[in-house]
Amino acid sequence: MTMTILFVCTGNTCRSAMAEGIFKKMLIESTEVDNRFNIISAGISALQGISPTPEAIKVMAEQDIDISRHIAIQVQEDLVKKADLILVMSNTHKDHIITKFTFAQDKIHLIKEFAQIGEFISIQKNSENYEIVDPLGRTIEFYRIVAKELKENLEKILDKILEENN
Repeated sequence: MTMTILFVCTGNTCRSAMAEGIFKKMLIESTEVDNRFNIISAGISALQGISPTPEAIKVMAEQDIDISRHIAIQVQEDLVKKADLILVMSNTHKDHIITKFTFAQDKIHLIKEFAQIGEFISIQKNSENYEIVDPLGRTIEFYRIVAKELKENLEKILDKILEENN
C-alpha cells in the first residue's frame, strides 16, 4: 500500500516545494526506496502553475535537489482525501485545511510538531515555535536557514515513517 504525504504552505513556491524535494531525496538516498510513498505538495493560496522562487530553486540546487520543474498547485479536496499524512508549515495552514476539510483533522500536523511526537516536549509548549517561517521576500541566507530547518525535521519524520511502515 502506498502512503501519500502532502506538504502544505501558502503559495507552494518555497517551503512546501522545498520540503517535497528534500523528502524525495531522502527517500532516494535511503535503502527503503520503493513504491510505498507518494510525496506531493500544494499551497492554500497557490497560483496554479507558477514556478518556485529563484531563491528556493538555488538553495535546493546547492543540495543537489532540482525543484526547477515544480509547478504550484492549490490544496483541493481530492489531494486532502488522498493524503495519509498532511504536514503543514504554520497554524494558519492547519486551521485553513481543518476548516475547509473537517475530515482531515486527524491526519494534519505541523512539521516541527510531528517531528517531535514521542520526544520530550516542554510543558511551556508554544505552538508558534513549531511554525516554519515563510522565506518569501527574504534573503537567500534566510532560505538556507529554512531549508536546514526543514531537513532536520524531515529526517526525524522519515525515521518515524520508515519505522512504522516496516
